[in-house]
Amino acid sequence: MAFQLPDAGAANQELARDIHEWWQEAAEKTDIDLSGFDPAAPLAERIAWALRQGLDIGTIYSRFSSKRQHSTSDQVRTSVQHAATKGIYCPPEFVCVDEAQRGYRARREGLDRMLLILKNRYATVLLVFKASRLYRQAFKGYQLIQQEVVEEGLRAISVTQGIDTADTKAWRMLFQVHGIVDDMVIEATADHVRAGLKGLFARGYTVGALPVGYRRKELPDAPATNRGLTRTVPEVDRKSPEESDESSSEDSDDGPDVAEMIVEHYKLIRDGMPIKQGWRKWVADGGPADPRSTKGYMTYNAYRRMLSRIAYTGRWEFGRKRNEFSTKRDYSRQIEQPDSEVESFLCEELRIVDDELFFAVQRRLAELKQGPRGPKKDKDPHLWDLVVEFFCCARCEERFHQTGAGNKGMHCKNGDLCPCNSAVRREEAVRAVCEKLCELIQQDAELIERTICRVQEIDTRGDDQLRGEISQLERKVAALSNKINDLYELAGQGNDDDRKEVMAKVRAAQTERSTARHELSRLQQALANTTATITPEIVRQTLAEFTTLLENAAAGKLGPEAVYKAVAVFRALVRGRVWVHVERRAGRKRTNVRGVFHPYLIGAVRDATGQSNVESAESPTEVSVWLREPPLRDRLAPRIHHLIDVDGHSYRSAAKVLQAEGYNINSGVVWQIYRRHYEMIGKPVPKRSYNNGNERKSA
Repeated sequence: MAFQLPDAGAANQELARDIHEWWQEAAEKTDIDLSGFDPAAPLAERIAWALRQGLDIGTIYSRFSSKRQHSTSDQVRTSVQHAATKGIYCPPEFVCVDEAQRGYRARREGLDRMLLILKNRYATVLLVFKASRLYRQAFKGYQLIQQEVVEEGLRAISVTQGIDTADTKAWRMLFQVHGIVDDMVIEATADHVRAGLKGLFARGYTVGALPVGYRRKELPDAPATNRGLTRTVPEVDRKSPEESDESSSEDSDDGPDVAEMIVEHYKLIRDGMPIKQGWRKWVADGGPADPRSTKGYMTYNAYRRMLSRIAYTGRWEFGRKRNEFSTKRDYSRQIEQPDSEVESFLCEELRIVDDELFFAVQRRLAELKQGPRGPKKDKDPHLWDLVVEFFCCARCEERFHQTGAGNKGMHCKNGDLCPCNSAVRREEAVRAVCEKLCELIQQDAELIERTICRVQEIDTRGDDQLRGEISQLERKVAALSNKINDLYELAGQGNDDDRKEVMAKVRAAQTERSTARHELSRLQQALANTTATITPEIVRQTLAEFTTLLENAAAGKLGPEAVYKAVAVFRALVRGRVWVHVERRAGRKRTNVRGVFHPYLIGAVRDATGQSNVESAESPTEVSVWLREPPLRDRLAPRIHHLIDVDGHSYRSAAKVLQAEGYNINSGVVWQIYRRHYEMIGKPVPKRSYNNGNERKSA
């Protein structure tokens, strides 16, 4: 049995050793025969030993929410010991942990790993300390156990709540009762915590994070916090006169006076400076950001919230907004509370902005605020609406977002802070990439056809070994079935101990047969994929479908269903990434924008035809395409490069070729464009002999 899992969920070797010690201690008390058990043996050998002993294989999931909680090991120990009492072996490799992860998150590394173990039936029993460890919402935990465990013929156990899906009649009722109780306990705890924080706030102590412009001032004489830390109160983040004198020296590394910066920006916005320009100035001047910010700088939305923060007038509020989880949207949102639920006080010592300035800025923000725009009109999606995420800024390595009037453009996620920020029309950019892909498919159609057909021919020669493994597994399944039938005939004979021993052997044989059947099914599917015949006609048909899809999608002719097929083809052909390079040229306002990607033609055809066994031998060559119509000289640069470096033309003869094609151009301009080509690709201009080595014709 081959185990192919992501990195082990057990935190380290020490935890793995502890898990085995906990399990062995509990197993000895349960009279499990541990002879032959080696904790240091490979996973496959330990699994085989457990199956021979008639034990089930379990996986454990553990989670805690707060960074200050450290209950994972306690949850795992309790679950491991309980597993031993139920005749279940839990390998350390099957212990999945999520630390400091909130239960409302649907994507968690440990949770995903646990589901993968169950899906592949590496384990047949799921153990959790409490059902709430799976999800914060009880109905989601119930849905997971019902769909991923019970309906798949597996088993789930909630250790401390006494829930076991083996009790088919009672587990659902117990789960729902405990879910209701957990919700009530959490609500009651939240009310108690909120009341305590209100009391601390009323006494002037710091509760929670402080806004930009304030810092913590320690109070050594005040009672310590529950964590034993010194109690603090907020104070204005303003430099003292001594610090101001020191910061005026050239060698001082002290930061800016934040309170003074806030007043300055309030005045700038009041006097008419655009908010976005004020935000850029804040970032350029090194203004601080919230310590919780993941960006490392103040974002535009945070800057706008700073301009409307009433705390800068000395009016501090607690409980104005409260987080409430929305099951429909699957995330928490802040709901504004009535004044009766809000605790507030006025402190002139914490004032940064006077009332007149503050409310003048609020009037300015109200003037800029747009009202409701009504429901959006339904429209059919186009390819350029669905592939924006595949375009990434080559400088910031951030994906593009929609922007501009009507969201017809796209730009780097960092926006104005990107050094190469430039909005690109989505339709124009996607159409250019599609045209280039169609061109590449036409050029390499024969190469793709030969490659896939040839590799498949070679690969089918290794099918004999695969057939041998399948035949061996079929014989093993048949032998196990005969063994189970023979054991059933002996099940009614002997004393109680004999019958108990026989039934344990039956369960072990059934588990081993289930594992063998699963492996047999996997190998049969692999053989079906390798033996599927692919012909040159199938490859040509697939390439023609790619071309038709891309052409129609670029023209906006596809319906809502077909356009998603085009998205899948687009993603496969560019490997899900188009790097956008923006070039600013001196003396020009308009920027040049190119897209660079690695074409994945053979791999895309391989996946579309179901030939997952065919290794793709793709060329590492980059493909560049203009995402915006460039200046004429830049557009002619590759053509002139080909005429001079490949065809061997001189500047004069290259100019004549271009003149024949309808371009009003002379040899001097050809000389300039030739150098421009190497400037764009970042390489030195090669030295050429006089007249490019051609004999000059006499007059």
